[in-house]
Amino acid sequence: MTERPDWITKFVNHTENTSSPRIFRKWAAVAAIGGALERKVYVRTLGSNLYPNTYIVLVAPPGVGKTEMTWRIRALWETLEDHHIASSSVTKASLIDELAAANRRILTNDPTKPVSHFNSLQICVNELGVLIPAYENEFMNTLTDLWDCKHYSERRRTSKIEINIPHPQLTMLTACTPSYLNHVLPEGAWDQGFLSRTMLIYSGERQIRSLFADAEFNQAEFDELAEHLQHIGNLQGEIRFTEEAAKAIDHFHMTDGEPKPQHPKLFSYNIRRTVHLLKLCMILSISRSDELLIRIEDFQTAYDMLIEAEHYMPDIFKAMTQGGPGKIMEEAWFYLFTIYSKEKKPILRHRLIQFLQERVPVHNIETTIKTMIDAKIIESVLTAAGPAYTPKGRKR
Repeated sequence: MTERPDWITKFVNHTENTSSPRIFRKWAAVAAIGGALERKVYVRTLGSNLYPNTYIVLVAPPGVGKTEMTWRIRALWETLEDHHIASSSVTKASLIDELAAANRRILTNDPTKPVSHFNSLQICVNELGVLIPAYENEFMNTLTDLWDCKHYSERRRTSKIEINIPHPQLTMLTACTPSYLNHVLPEGAWDQGFLSRTMLIYSGERQIRSLFADAEFNQAEFDELAEHLQHIGNLQGEIRFTEEAAKAIDHFHMTDGEPKPQHPKLFSYNIRRTVHLLKLCMILSISRSDELLIRIEDFQTAYDMLIEAEHYMPDIFKAMTQGGPGKIMEEAWFYLFTIYSKEKKPILRHRLIQFLQERVPVHNIETTIKTMIDAKIIESVLTAAGPAYTPKGRKR
């Protein structure tokens, strides 16, 4: 066993001076390790192998630092020997062609199977819209199929080409805005396989930094991360569980993993939460050590990361709300006006916050209230019970 500085922690620290929020930096690091590991490590559950590949989409409004992470992970993947990275813009057919060409031949430690053959491809694009400009069922179904790392085959009648990939693996890291999801995904997409297999990591937290702060790229740190990631990419074999970790994961699975997301669009995602947790456990264990053993601390960190990501997922749907901030402010004004007409007294601040919590991401609540005050459509007053608001006349 080799103990070493945790790779994810090193990456998060390395990117501290970027505009990207911490949650993006952590999950980008998760994607990096999953891509480096390919099919070389696995856990055994329910009689089959589960691999650490992930589909991770960083979701945020413009200017939140999504691409600060995607280009860095792509640069790290490019340093890995014999690994394959997909083109940014691909069709379903060209993706399969690239995967079929991404042959991997690994010498193993297993005397009964000294050589392992598989096909592995990593996707890392700055904008999901470049990869998926429009929702096409055939392409989405193919991505769904490849996430499972099962045998893939197809026959193309026009060119009489038959493609057979017995052992595929696909990892994806990309980014998009809530507006993209709103305009490209049909309502039924949330009940289908691709999104249930995808970790949507949301943040609206802008990291405002001084224009003159020291933001020089630390090449030495990057090179150390790349060397460490190469070491990770050379690991192979079955990852096992300590008894305590196995009991904790099984308890999560058997009790349906409470607390779980309650938003209707996440019901299909909920079905695969145990699988997402297992993949996280593998990656966090490898990040910590090369002992190929999931310990209880790996489970706890993975659980905390999963719950944190799920806490912010519903904010995606609030940010997708059609009509924009003007529509939200109009609804908030009408809400205050209706109450004020009945009660004839200022509406306490907590009631307006509760109303807005159902409609906008948490980070936008204060901005929305301030804009309404500045626009003079509401007035802030101090009552004996605390801060409150009264509606003012709206300009037509």
